[in-house]
Amino acid sequence: MMKNRYLRWVLIAICCFFKLFAHAQCSLVGWASQNGGVTGGGTATPVIVSTYDALKTAITSSTVKVVHISGTITIPSGGRISFQDQSAKTIYGLPGSKLVSNDLTKDGSGIIYVKRVSNVIFRNVTFVGPAAYDTDGWDNMTIDNSTNVWVDHCDFQDGMDGNLDIKAAADYISVTWCKFSYNKTPVAGGSGGSDDHRFSNLFGSSDGATGDRGKLRITLANCWWAQGCKERMPRVRFGKVHLVNNYFNSTVSNKCIMAGYEADLLIEGNVFENVKNPIDLMDNTFTAITQKNNLFTNTSGNTSGSGTAFTPPYTLTADPASSVKALVTAGAGATLTTPDCGSTGTTQIALTTTATPVAGGTITSSARIAALSTVEVSRVYPNPTHGNTTINVTLAKDEQTIIRLFDAQGKLVKDLGVVRSETEGTQQLTYNFSGQTPGLYFVSFMTNKGAISTYKLLID
Repeated sequence: MMKNRYLRWVLIAICCFFKLFAHAQCSLVGWASQNGGVTGGGTATPVIVSTYDALKTAITSSTVKVVHISGTITIPSGGRISFQDQSAKTIYGLPGSKLVSNDLTKDGSGIIYVKRVSNVIFRNVTFVGPAAYDTDGWDNMTIDNSTNVWVDHCDFQDGMDGNLDIKAAADYISVTWCKFSYNKTPVAGGSGGSDDHRFSNLFGSSDGATGDRGKLRITLANCWWAQGCKERMPRVRFGKVHLVNNYFNSTVSNKCIMAGYEADLLIEGNVFENVKNPIDLMDNTFTAITQKNNLFTNTSGNTSGSGTAFTPPYTLTADPASSVKALVTAGAGATLTTPDCGSTGTTQIALTTTATPVAGGTITSSARIAALSTVEVSRVYPNPTHGNTTINVTLAKDEQTIIRLFDAQGKLVKDLGVVRSETEGTQQLTYNFSGQTPGLYFVSFMTNKGAISTYKLLID
């Protein structure tokens, strides 16, 4: 009877843990969770597309609810896709897929233009632009006058005018686990006047766009402004924008977060590393900027807020800034392997343990780890021991995994580190949990391929 009760307790703890851990990468958070939330196309049968014509037809058809992008699709000159006046749709990029625009003309540029849509998910899509060029052209993706849009695990590269802009009274938007970068040399001599227009994200088009007042409620969580980003990470006008647990490390940066006219910014738990002007106050016409629990390493320029920003109506618990870099670099971008956020993967994990008895005791058991998929429960003995745990992690080429320890309630206990592999192989890691309170714990492995594996650890 006691064994059955213990098993039930462990099963409950496992279920609770999975719900809490999945929240980190797979659950909707932030402003898009309000106003009815976002479900996208739900469980509708996906339409798989691998050509431009098929992609355009699927996106513009209101009867197609789930689109899966396969392979590389090149957008022809002037072929920017207008996704308008629809609701309840999911656009997902299969692993290795990408949408590419090579057009550097004002009217022929851009990949997707989103207008007057609601309840839409973009997930795991890679957008590759032609290079930054200031001709008042188009972005990789623009979201106008839309509500409840969730952009998750997308990769935006080399947008001509911008990578991802949100404006024209768009509202209730969440951008999570996305990566923004510029890999191509910017093109000088554009009519707009800037010779280096690697300006990633514009939220609010102008000070005169007063229709944005009370709108542009946007959450940016676990995103990465990587190499090549110069400014606008993002530049905000009017909006109530929550930036939490993001990573900024572009060494060519001039300005990161830019607080424009009537911007109301909550900036918490972010990491700024080797960048200039992490928080640019511009001409001091913003509403308020609250910055708290951020980490600044080798930065120059302003790091302070001013005033008291809005209080979000939703719950979003920030991770400690010390863990953000490893988390974001492992998970941001189009890193998912399955549409359900990569709940399975190929990483192999073999675990063995040794134990040292407490003073005067004898070894009757040791801490051991068992795969959750088997719901195997370790035996519990009366004499507790604290022991070393050896973890053998087999990774594919160019794969990495972040390893973290959680307690039975799903609370992060400590980050155990990041393992990287330039070639396929096995790495052996040893951790000493002798200072840990005896009980049930979980060791999680999250790879940059989107796979998440979790193992239970009994320390007795």
